[in-house]
Amino acid sequence: MTRGKLLACCILMIAGLPAIQAQTPPTAAPDQLALLKSTDPKLAANKKLVFDMYRSIVNAGRTDLAEKFFTKGYIQHNPNVASGRDALVEYIKKTRPVRPIPDTIGFPVISIMAEGDMVLVASVEYVDDPEKPGTKYTTTHFDLYRVENGLIAEHWDNLQKSKAALTTDPNVTNKPAKP
Repeated sequence: MTRGKLLACCILMIAGLPAIQAQTPPTAAPDQLALLKSTDPKLAANKKLVFDMYRSIVNAGRTDLAEKFFTKGYIQHNPNVASGRDALVEYIKKTRPVRPIPDTIGFPVISIMAEGDMVLVASVEYVDDPEKPGTKYTTTHFDLYRVENGLIAEHWDNLQKSKAALTTDPNVTNKPAKP
């Protein structure tokens, strides 16, 4: 599958999300480390880069490690975060404390796929249910990354512009509702 076809498939999936309510909640893969395997060493390395970035930056807030994962000119397509590695570092510092780096991604991961220089991560997302206040429902969140020379150079996701995203720690909010 070419990069263009992969991106087109992702866009079509994301475009259809608002019109469809999941009848069967998405479930996480039982073994995140198994998702990193590939017969192609470059694809395996790209998956591992994104996996390690999630653990270190997204989950642990370790902005001191940003140069290990992102290009200086990192392009961000999330409307809540400016482009550039420095802007990403500032965003992460504002939205989460530094924590220990977990062994796996702190979100329930459904799949990690790689093709060419692209890595797609699908994860379970817990969202406040507008029809049942105080409860949450599950849906799927998608993040697509482009890797360039061993670093993440570009990112897409299905988030909408939100003032809450500027201060919210997804490690706290993306949890199932308590019974």
